[in-house]
Amino acid sequence: MIQLGREMMVRGRSAAFAPGLVVRSMEASPLSLSFRVANDAHIRRAYGAAVADEVVAELSHRLFNILPANCRIINDGNGVFVAHLHGDDLPGGEVAGAVLPVWLAAYCAGVLVDPVDTQAGSLCVWLSADWAFEGREGEKVFPFQGGPVGEGKEWEGFYRSDMARAVEFLPLLSQPRGNLHSGLVLYWQPVVGGQGDVLYHEALCRPCGADGRVQSPEPLLLALERLGFACLLDRHVVSAVVDELEAAPGVVLAANVSAQSLSCTHLWNEVIERLEQRPDIARRLVWEITETALVTDMNRAVAFIARVRALGCRIAIDDFGVGFASIRQLLVFSPDIIKIDRLFIDRAVLGPRDAAIFRQLVELARSFGAEVVAEGIETRAQAKIVEAAGSVWQQGYLHAMPSLTRLWWQGWGGAERLEPPR
Repeated sequence: MIQLGREMMVRGRSAAFAPGLVVRSMEASPLSLSFRVANDAHIRRAYGAAVADEVVAELSHRLFNILPANCRIINDGNGVFVAHLHGDDLPGGEVAGAVLPVWLAAYCAGVLVDPVDTQAGSLCVWLSADWAFEGREGEKVFPFQGGPVGEGKEWEGFYRSDMARAVEFLPLLSQPRGNLHSGLVLYWQPVVGGQGDVLYHEALCRPCGADGRVQSPEPLLLALERLGFACLLDRHVVSAVVDELEAAPGVVLAANVSAQSLSCTHLWNEVIERLEQRPDIARRLVWEITETALVTDMNRAVAFIARVRALGCRIAIDDFGVGFASIRQLLVFSPDIIKIDRLFIDRAVLGPRDAAIFRQLVELARSFGAEVVAEGIETRAQAKIVEAAGSVWQQGYLHAMPSLTRLWWQGWGGAERLEPPR
């Protein structure tokens, strides 16, 4: 039998599932599970067809080990393989429609953090899935967030370099949150007002090397976005921030989420359930949408933002004015907070023209009814320009460096803490 449950563990050539939907093999009521190696074309370009075929063979073998003995797995080519099951005692369509997408999303996410060993080395693989149950076709699960295949040796080299970073880092996300060996630490930086009041504290993730030293985040974050893998990191960070909110009543915290990750709706099920159960926490969570990568499915992204906002969360647009952060995004996302990229305050001190551009950006952001934050404030001269623009929050080294210290815990026993009370 196969048990399709909400919790799963994928390691190497085996998988174990918690109790959930039980399917027994027989010749009635077919269930088809179709998996596609979404980065198959990328792997073929960067590593060759033989390596891409190895990936499909290994993933088919892993799936075969957890399916009923008389189920068939068919390789349809181009990175697609389909499992055909027949079973009795199957649940109704509504139950299957609720359970299958959750299970498939968990399975695909588990594959991504469990690299496949090939002749070219270990590779992280993005699986997308479709399912059909009793003639009913379900929606695509875990749609790919990566860009198109590039051309030339330079693209191949960049892809292999990005993949090496992912292979080193993504498996660490399967370790328990809070474990210093999970590959990440969170730094905190407040967004402050003119009277020293705090709008919220932003979580800034920093990767750690094997020696435990904190590294610059940009190479890893940009590599994951280029590969289309950023959503797993984002989910890990948001979950960690929710942990902090549970431990600290009253504090407001923000987590950065790539715009790319908004389309991975099934991946966020656990986080959404936690927020549904704790509306007091949802009201203290800010989702900072970073737009260094293009939104791959605007309809899904808008629907997801509407869903978390309905729970009471606030939405912030980060780095407005650069990257893919555009007027269109402001119109469709209707953010509660707009953060103006530091580029504009850096230039505002150079002369009247650039100062006027900064003020106009502030007015534009205000016209959307949002709170406005100026990023990258490092000098008093910059702060004065922001203050002259009126009613603008500030964030930057002038006010506070990113720190492991959770300043909101100073009230607990009067001492600063690097970890929340247990």
